Parts: sequence; C-alpha cells; structure tokens
Amino acid sequence: MRRKGFTLIELLVVIAIIAVLIGLLLPAVQKVREAAARMQCTNNLKQLGLAAHNYHDTNLKFPYGVLRNQTPQYPSPEPANSLNQFRQIGLFTQLLPFIEQDNLFKKYDGYDRNNNNNDPPVPVANGGVRGAPGAFTKQVVKTLVCPSNPAGPLNKTKDPASTDNGLYFLTSYYGCAGTRAYPRFNASRPSMFEFRDGVFDQNRQNTMAAISDGTSNTIMFGEHHYFDPIFDTQTFDPDLITDWGWCWFTAGENVMHGTGVPINFRLPANFATLGAAQQTLFEDRLNAYGSGHSGGANFALTDGSVRFISDSISPVTYKALGTRAGGEVVPGNF
Repeated sequence: MRRKGFTLIELLVVIAIIAVLIGLLLPAVQKVREAAARMQCTNNLKQLGLAAHNYHDTNLKFPYGVLRNQTPQYPSPEPANSLNQFRQIGLFTQLLPFIEQDNLFKKYDGYDRNNNNNDPPVPVANGGVRGAPGAFTKQVVKTLVCPSNPAGPLNKTKDPASTDNGLYFLTSYYGCAGTRAYPRFNASRPSMFEFRDGVFDQNRQNTMAAISDGTSNTIMFGEHHYFDPIFDTQTFDPDLITDWGWCWFTAGENVMHGTGVPINFRLPANFATLGAAQQTLFEDRLNAYGSGHSGGANFALTDGSVRFISDSISPVTYKALGTRAGGEVVPGNF
C-alpha cells in the first residue's frame, strides 16, 4: 500500500500560499493600528482642548504658556512669596486638574523647582537628589502621549551620565505660541516674546475675547514628533531630539511651538556643511510641529475641534492659523 501524505511540491505550494496571505495581512494590520493610534491622538487633543476651556471657565482666561520670572526683560506678573521666590509653572502642569490629574497637580512645587526632582519633595541643598523614582518630573500622563510617537516616556541625552538623563517626562503635544516660540542661540531673534501672537504666551494669560481671528481659525495645541536622525547625529549642539519636550519643566521651548515653520520640518541631510545657517535651521526644528502619522499632524483648534492638517498646507495659511488676532483670511478647507 502507498503511504498517505503531502508531496514536497504540495508542501511548498502551501507554504507559498501562507507567505502570500501574511504579506497581504501585515499591511492591513499596520493600517488598523495606525488608525487606532490616530484616533487615540485625536481624543487626547480633544481632552486638552476641553481642559483649556474648563480652565478658562474657572479662571476667566487661558493658562500661561509658561509662568517664569526672567528679569529685567520678562518679569513675572505675580508677586514673590515670603522667601522671595517667584512661582514657576508650565502649560500642561496648569491643566492637570482639568484632565483628572488633580492629585498629581497637588504634588507640584511651584516655588522651588528642585523639589520636583525628588521623592518625596523636600528642600535639599545644591539641587537635591536627582532622578528619584517617584519624582514629579518623571510622572507619565497618558493623555499627553500619542501612540505613534517613538519617544519616551522619559528624556534621553547624549551623555548617559547626565543628571538630567531620564528625569523628565516627554509630552507629545505642544501649545501654540503663534508665529514662533523659541530662539535657541540668540535672544535677539524673533520669538514668542517679540511676536506674542498665539493663544499661549510667557507671563501672560489670554482671554477668549483675545482670539479675534475666530476660535475655529486658531490653533491651540498640536503634535510634537521625536524623530530627526540628522538632529541626533549632528555635533553643532549637544542634544538629542529626545532631550526636548520636558513636560513638567518650566521653559517655553518644552511646551510651545510656532506655525512659522512647516509641519514635519526636519534638519536637512547636508546640515553639517551649512555653516552659519545651522543656527536658524536648528531653531526651526525646535519650533516645528510634526507627528508620526503619515502626511501631516493633528491639531486642536481653539473652538475645541481637532483637525488633521496636511504638511503640504500653504505656509501663509498655516502661519495664519497660529495667530490669534492677525486679521488674516483663512480658507475653510484648510
């Protein structure tokens, strides 16, 4: 009698069919995952928009982009405490009570920032013990993380021995400072201090009435993308792209971007050869919104809606969306 079984040819055919099916299935699975990630990102931005509105309802103004005393140019609008300390707080820390994180908010020390690096927060000399496991600066809030963002949840520096390495939670979202947010190397360059034309600002809180361009035509929040291979290999500045976006740190460059730079802008491949242009391009990268979603990024507008804006949007239209009172005409199909 002949034994029953597969011939070699039949086995190879079955394997080939399975390989083809897997090849067809994987892209579909990836598309489903990205669709789910984009939906989660959209929901996160909706929560942030709602939180900003609830903050406004409670305080009759939007939160500071950053509250930080920097005299003589940018003095704090608030008085110092009895120890002559000025309150310091960033955008997303102010929103914590409005995204169901009130207990975390109560742990924040707004007067002695070093206390936020320790667990529990206690006054210590010379900056204290850095990197304690329960430090406020390490606290991860899922609402501030896009699933398509490759970073984090904590910052990474080029120097593994750095006292800042792994100390700060990274946010996937930045508030809008208007045209531009941050001059890295030259304080005389335009920044939010010169433009002051976005929803969020340092040491100033805007009201809803200040959004005269219309809340549906003004960006409030957008995505920040931690991907730029040229940034991470350049020697111009000792930073990795994942050493920015320190969510709980009180510095504007960690919580605000501007629309004067294209969406998904990255350093060019020939960056190392560009000489003096490197400073401007480096600062452009630190002011750019972007995402891990293909073709653009998600943004929360001031009316609370969330839009996916293509990175091919007209620069004129995109810049206009960042300003709160520029008087520009924004097309409805942006």
